[in-house]
Amino acid sequence: MPYTLAVISDIHANLTALDTVLEHIKQEYPEIIEIYCPGDLVGYGPDPSAVIDRILKEKHVTVITRGNHDHAVGGGGRDIAKFNPYAQKAINWQVVVLSQEEKSFLYQLPNSRTCIHGSFPARIAIVHGSPTYPLDEYILLGTSQQKDLFPFMDLFELDILLLGHTHIPFIDIQISKDSGKRMIMMNSGSIGQSRDRDPRASYGVIDVEKMNAEIIRVDYDIDLVERKIIEASLPEYLGQRLHKGI
Repeated sequence: MPYTLAVISDIHANLTALDTVLEHIKQEYPEIIEIYCPGDLVGYGPDPSAVIDRILKEKHVTVITRGNHDHAVGGGGRDIAKFNPYAQKAINWQVVVLSQEEKSFLYQLPNSRTCIHGSFPARIAIVHGSPTYPLDEYILLGTSQQKDLFPFMDLFELDILLLGHTHIPFIDIQISKDSGKRMIMMNSGSIGQSRDRDPRASYGVIDVEKMNAEIIRVDYDIDLVERKIIEASLPEYLGQRLHKGI
């Protein structure tokens, strides 16, 4: 099946997981021509600068939207009261260790993007949270908020809607009541901090021509990331939770 689009989200400064996933995409899906990222390059993890650098140097990453952690870190700790204490400590540390140029890059990322992938006519929208609340809304499979997004996709003639933020992957495919075409809604899960009790990194691949999609899971060196978190004097819990996928 010719997957041409990959989706990576919620990297959260986990360079080890990111490098592992990018190599996996390269080896297993050489036909991939673009990688989209619905946000949260930073937050929680020990390698924010290296992750930004890696993303900017990866030629296949063509679309990035801003996540709530990108917004907070890029804004110098903006709206930090909304985050849990562990997230606050990581954000405050990353505000210090990142350069002003790196923080400006994060803060200037768009809240959402709509684009056409490659030569395919499919219209794709990318947002971290939801189209209504792009930074902060959690969209979970089977909820009324999630189901209500299909009429939204119909209204704006979207073929694919890519979400992040929850760190819990899902794919939902429905048939448009207006046009009869297939519509894909995907949350590719988290590269750097899974929360579905599966500690592996999670990403998505899409066959845009045939409108099929799949979630891919990849093992990475969590022990190494945990050591880096401790060395950075970040809360040990941020490393411990990676082993449990919570």
